[in-house]
Formats: sequence, structure tokens, C-alpha cells
Amino acid sequence: MLRSPSLGLAILGLLLVLPACGAAKDPTVKETPVKVVTEVEGFGRPATGGDMVTIDYRIFLADGREVLSQRGYRFVLGSESVIKGIDDAVRGMRITGKRTILCPPHHHWGRGGYGDGAIPKDETLTIVLELDRIE
Repeated sequence: MLRSPSLGLAILGLLLVLPACGAAKDPTVKETPVKVVTEVEGFGRPATGGDMVTIDYRIFLADGREVLSQRGYRFVLGSESVIKGIDDAVRGMRITGKRTILCPPHHHWGRGGYGDGAIPKDETLTIVLELDRIE
């Protein structure tokens, strides 16, 4: 089961002072990378592209509201079947590893948002991940 994301949120809260990014295709706007905090290293070999992985995730808006979560979500790492921020953050994780990420808009649904407004357009998300399995 996922722990409270309070430690990761506190650490990543410091990063919320970053300027808005990815909101436009303006070449003067710098797209910032996903910020990753590893809370638990886990064990075994790290996940790499092509692995079938199973994760639990929780997605929070900048105001702290949880908007999406799922346990036991399976996907092939690197297959573009999940948002780029999750795909990037799961690479290198080990079983039972836990990471909290700050995911800027250009690494998720960006300008379009998602889920009938559940995730507003151009929102920076905090995502808490736990890696359950690597196949």
C-alpha cells in the first residue's frame, strides 16, 4: 500500500516556484524535466525499456487534491502507453521502490488536460509511484 505522500510533497513543494513551462510552443520557453524524489530504493534489478511493469500510482494537483489513482496498473516500459512523466520515472526503479515526481505539463496531457477537467490543462502534477513487479 502506498504511504502518505507528505514527505515527497513537502520536498517537491519547494520546486513549485519554478516558472510555468510547456504552456506554449514558444522557443523561448524552457521545458523543465520531471523532478524525481526516490523515497524507497527497492530491491532487485532496475526496470528498463521493454519490461512489463506493474505499478500503483496516485496523482495530485498543485493544490494537493488527489485526482487519479490506480493499483496494479500494468504496461510495457517505453511503449508510450502511459504519460511520459511516469514512463521516465519508472525507468531505473526496483521492486517495492517508491518515487514521488513533479511532472510538468509537457510530460503528461499538457494543453488538453484530461478526464473532463479532472486534470486541468497546463497543470503541474505530483505523482506518487510504487513499483510492484517487473516481468
